[in-house]
Amino acid sequence: MCSVDALTYFYDKTKNDITLEYILFKDLNDSIEDADHLIKIYRQVPTHLVNVIEYNPIEGALFTKPDDDVTTAFTDHLVKHRVNVRVRRSRGKDIDAACGQLANKG
Repeated sequence: MCSVDALTYFYDKTKNDITLEYILFKDLNDSIEDADHLIKIYRQVPTHLVNVIEYNPIEGALFTKPDDDVTTAFTDHLVKHRVNVRVRRSRGKDIDAACGQLANKG
């Protein structure tokens, strides 16, 4: 069963609202084409919201967060296509206390 089918099945059985969580990674899934793919999924799944989550860089990881203008272009494209979107920015990243950062400290 693909993820769209699984989410639809879950909704059919529970009638619980579905929120899609989407973490943006620089040069990995932050393009307008990636946004178009997300729009397609949003249209197929009974969802009411997409949370675009700012990635919190951690020491030793290859991933980085996109520049703010890239995040804005991505989310503006979603809004233009009538996707209910919210950007979740992290607090505490300046002291390595944001989500995912504390667990990496040894």
